[in-house]
Amino acid sequence: MSNKFFRILLFALLFLIAFQLFSNGNKNNDTAKDDVIIVAKSKFPIGKDITLQIQNNSGSTITIPNNCPKNPLMVEKYVNGEWIPAEAEIDAEKCKNDPAIEIIPEQKYTFSFKQWGWQLFGEEGRYKITLKTSFEEKEKAYSHEITITNPSLLRKVWLEGLYKPILNTLLFLIFTVPGRSLGLGIILLTLIIKLLLLGPNHKALKAQKAMQKIQPQLEAIKIKYKDDQQRLAQETMEIWKKHKVNPMSSCLPILIQFPVLIALFYVVRDGLGVINPTMLYSTLKGADLLSINPIFLGIIDLTKINLIVLPIIIGGLQFLQMHLALSKSQSDKPAKSDQPDAMPMMNKMMKYFMPIMIAVFTASLPAAVGLYWGTSTLFGIGQQLVVNRMKE
Repeated sequence: MSNKFFRILLFALLFLIAFQLFSNGNKNNDTAKDDVIIVAKSKFPIGKDITLQIQNNSGSTITIPNNCPKNPLMVEKYVNGEWIPAEAEIDAEKCKNDPAIEIIPEQKYTFSFKQWGWQLFGEEGRYKITLKTSFEEKEKAYSHEITITNPSLLRKVWLEGLYKPILNTLLFLIFTVPGRSLGLGIILLTLIIKLLLLGPNHKALKAQKAMQKIQPQLEAIKIKYKDDQQRLAQETMEIWKKHKVNPMSSCLPILIQFPVLIALFYVVRDGLGVINPTMLYSTLKGADLLSINPIFLGIIDLTKINLIVLPIIIGGLQFLQMHLALSKSQSDKPAKSDQPDAMPMMNKMMKYFMPIMIAVFTASLPAAVGLYWGTSTLFGIGQQLVVNRMKE
């Protein structure tokens, strides 16, 4: 009887302990779930755009007023054991018309310091970002700490070797052409890049043409040595060597263009008015970036996405270029075989798939990137016509 009583008592005691722990756990979780949660990376390199994700868990709308020309959120830097307020001020013309930021209940908002960030976070160290708001007439503050570090070697190479030269060349061209047109600047920049790559591009197109010429021979040895992959590889290399063909040479000009595309995307992503002034060469310091005209042909805003017109045009130009690049003379007949010819099938797929892919790509990025690609493709079409008409 006593054993049974102690078992009941022990069970009751364990139940009470578990209940207390459960209750306390719930209470702690409720307390931990703040009305506002700020999430961001813990570290940012100098020059990187500082972005935060603000989650509104309250039942009220959070308003971040336009504090133009000063930074919207409070920033402090940790110096000698204490937090020192940091403040930045920009040209009021760049922000005076910006609306106040409103974050409704249960909404996440991605906040960017944009042009203020280059003044606020220009040095290494610890920083604290604070959002002040009011709930039920009580002011509350929510903070998040970040660390600013020196850029990595790869980032320095990217900025100094690619981004800055492309940015400054584009801006120089824009301020040179009539009307400070972003569109004309991009077209001139594209032509300069294509002329610099004229030699490698010409070699790549000739290599592509040579590859098509030897394609029947490659197909023939595929059939002859289909059961001996080692011999097939050896014979393939012999044919490439005999005709002085390097299949990888046609890839280099395309690979070179991608850094240009990425750099151009970052230049126009947030608008030319918010370019980091530390990225400008001395000759362009103080340039009126707000005077740049982003409208091309009076209809297309190159800083925004164009969903229909530009993608169709770029896709059409890409199709024409692929058609010219993959066309073969009637004498280039593949070897006879009971199996389907793999290369023509692949070429046909690329001929139709690539333009669609490029059109989708164009429709997902600022129109300035599409204009660059379209101008580059149009230049490539002319170069392809010249190569196609060359005698063997």
